Amino acid sequence: MGDAYPRTGGCFRRLIDLRREDDGAVVGWLEDDFHHFGVTIEHDGRTITAVRVESERYPFTTCSLAGTNLQGMVGRELVPRCTEIGAMVPMREQCTHMFDLAGLAMAHAAAGRSHRRYEAVIPDRDIIAWEAGMRRLLGAGEARLLRDGEEVLRWQIEKRMITGPREWAGQPLVDGFRARTEKMAIDEAEAASVLRRAVMVSAGRTLDPDLFSSARDRGQSGVCFTFLEENRDAGKRNFGSTLNYEKGGEGMLSRLRDRP
Repeated sequence: MGDAYPRTGGCFRRLIDLRREDDGAVVGWLEDDFHHFGVTIEHDGRTITAVRVESERYPFTTCSLAGTNLQGMVGRELVPRCTEIGAMVPMREQCTHMFDLAGLAMAHAAAGRSHRRYEAVIPDRDIIAWEAGMRRLLGAGEARLLRDGEEVLRWQIEKRMITGPREWAGQPLVDGFRARTEKMAIDEAEAASVLRRAVMVSAGRTLDPDLFSSARDRGQSGVCFTFLEENRDAGKRNFGSTLNYEKGGEGMLSRLRDRP
């Protein structure tokens, strides 16, 4: 355990908290080693009337600018399936994590729930191969998701594949994943989407992000707002912004009672 890279013997942890305010608006907060964002979705019971975001901690200077691109949600009908946000705003023009959080907040509002919290925990995995673009292929491990304190999903994973339990075995984490979840019950699909994203982000614990001074240096392209070609040079590294929550969630979501 510790802050050397690749991090080993610990785990990646992501918390997502969603709550309905007295006026019906939904406030969502997300935090993990690399990110801390907040989103508010206001609505009239059927239609989204306002979207506001707060960027507390993020890896590149341009990440916080992506929030304006979520304004395309305004005027759209609330939908209880979180991934339907992709029909409202183009995903690649967003901060991936604001995008996911806004989709979850929208679904929370549509469902009329009071409160929901997710905690994803992914123990560190070993690097077994390096690929182009500084991509790492990781060995066998496990991923689990708690919803409101109860475990709702546990996967065995290896490379970019779910290997267990039996009903998930052989499912890639990338290709065909959404096609599968769109056929699932809404709550089950939401949980799977949350855990999948956490697994993908957890790989960040294998490489020191402070090695790269800009988004262009990082070598990725087109995956989100910061890595669009027109933003890769402007996106400068927020050095020292990575934290380590492997020992527990204490201290996370410090702005939980704030409304973006």
